[in-house]
Amino acid sequence: MSKTARGPLTATAAFTKAAVEPAPRPTRTGPRAGKKAAPFWMPAAAKKQLAFLTAEQETTQQALLTEALNDLFRKYGKEPIA
Repeated sequence: MSKTARGPLTATAAFTKAAVEPAPRPTRTGPRAGKKAAPFWMPAAAKKQLAFLTAEQETTQQALLTEALNDLFRKYGKEPIA
């Protein structure tokens, strides 16, 4: 096995600052613009009942949960802003 001389180490594109920094995220413009996710765990029976209620009311789970959150805010004297 022979020894080979190696030249000086040089920075490659993989190690430059541009390659390390993530690309900026695009600004949201759709229905999720300005909103944050707040998932929570519920019993399987409650999830199933929510799905049935969604179908019965011909709406979305998002709409029903927004209504429920606003009702909760009102109950505690807060502005319904959801």
